[in-house]
Amino acid sequence: MINSYKKEIQILFAIFVFKIAILLLLPLTGDEAYFIKWANNLSMGYYDHPPMVGWMLYLMSFISDSHIFFRLFSVVTTFAVAFVIYKIALLYSVEKKRAFFTSLIFLASPVDILLILMTNDIALLFFSSFGVLFLLYSLEKKEWLRYSLLAGLFLGSAFLSKYFAVFLLFSLLLFCIFIYRSKAIKSILVVTAVVSLFIIQNLYFNYNSCWNNILFNFFARTEHNSYSIGTIFGYFGLIFYILTPWGAYFLLKTKFEKTKLFKLLAFILGIAFFIFLVVSLKNKIGLHWFLIFVPYIFLLFSYLDDKRSDKLFIYNAIFTSVHAVLVIAVLLLPTSLLKEHKKYSDIVMYTKPEMLCSELAKFNDERIFTHSYSSASTLSYYCKRDITVLFSNSKYGRFDDKLLDVRTLSNKDITLLNKREIDKNELNKVCGSYLLETFEIEGATFYTATCNNFNYDAYKKLYLDVQNEKFYNIPSWLPVGECYFKDRYYR
Repeated sequence: MINSYKKEIQILFAIFVFKIAILLLLPLTGDEAYFIKWANNLSMGYYDHPPMVGWMLYLMSFISDSHIFFRLFSVVTTFAVAFVIYKIALLYSVEKKRAFFTSLIFLASPVDILLILMTNDIALLFFSSFGVLFLLYSLEKKEWLRYSLLAGLFLGSAFLSKYFAVFLLFSLLLFCIFIYRSKAIKSILVVTAVVSLFIIQNLYFNYNSCWNNILFNFFARTEHNSYSIGTIFGYFGLIFYILTPWGAYFLLKTKFEKTKLFKLLAFILGIAFFIFLVVSLKNKIGLHWFLIFVPYIFLLFSYLDDKRSDKLFIYNAIFTSVHAVLVIAVLLLPTSLLKEHKKYSDIVMYTKPEMLCSELAKFNDERIFTHSYSSASTLSYYCKRDITVLFSNSKYGRFDDKLLDVRTLSNKDITLLNKREIDKNELNKVCGSYLLETFEIEGATFYTATCNNFNYDAYKKLYLDVQNEKFYNIPSWLPVGECYFKDRYYR
């Protein structure tokens, strides 16, 4: 069958080369560095999300701790998704060549080439894709118990990757109940039992860790959101981008047979898109929100006729190649051309981290702190030293709250690093005295402050009390086992 698509596979190979080039050229991102920090501090869970990506990076680090190596899992995931698309289509009687070509359409899409970062969304996509496949196998094949156990294992791992898995689990439950009815009972019970173990693990972590995941995902990150027509248009724009304009047009011109596959896609995508629409009324929807649903979006294209499928593949391949060429061109630009950019210091930090580490080496064994989790995580990775967040009331990336006991800094000298000028008023309130200095790398200015005689009590009032109210204000209806933040500073 592969021989029938030699031209298409040659095109996909060219796209794959582009993808590897981007993977190699793109600097380590702050989020990737943050997840590597998770892996370097292995735990049952972490502040922002469930722990699976941290666990995976920890296991991969036994082979190599290079972020390039970590990103290879994203490449594996794209082929895994293509495989799952092919297998689900075959399971529901899609003609073999059409099923195979549908998977090729995905590999030719811009979504595929953007899947290069190793994040929790990649882990979610990998585990959820196989989880759905095994669940469907348990409903359609004789070896229902084996596939049910595998489905539970992978769907549970998806839950421990990101809470978005709940949307998928809910839609799968409804699909099983309404389409397979009594035939699905055995599979549902086994899968539910296995997934429950993963849920219990996460609840146990939250019970003993200030309910971090719950407070962040359902309280902290949704505060101060207001209705906006822009976020709604952005949501529909992302759907249009994933489908592509021509893909959306072809789907509108296609008649869908009401098969089990169509009903599966209707349950999964219908529920997900409705929930996202409601959320978009007050929140900005990101492209990564859709990743878990990518296999089912592309399975819609299995209903296209051969003529439209061929056109879609070619148009997607051209569109994706344009993406790739533009991204590679930007990545190859000399950083000096971007000197006038307002975030030039950020650009230098991520593209020339070793030079920044050389400057920081002058501080010897002093504790160095930054104002953001992305800077702290990136420099920790490259400089091979513990760089932590301080002076930040941001709701994002608060894992360092657990790693750092601020009380230990009382009356000590510390060093702050920032890409922007450091606020003197901030230092006056917390430091007995301080020394401000600057240094330049590739024309970008970085700022340091040596804070002498750090005043813990003043810092507590200005920062810890605010953080306690905003990020550790546990509702009275939640039982609490342990809470590292409150145990340290308020008990």
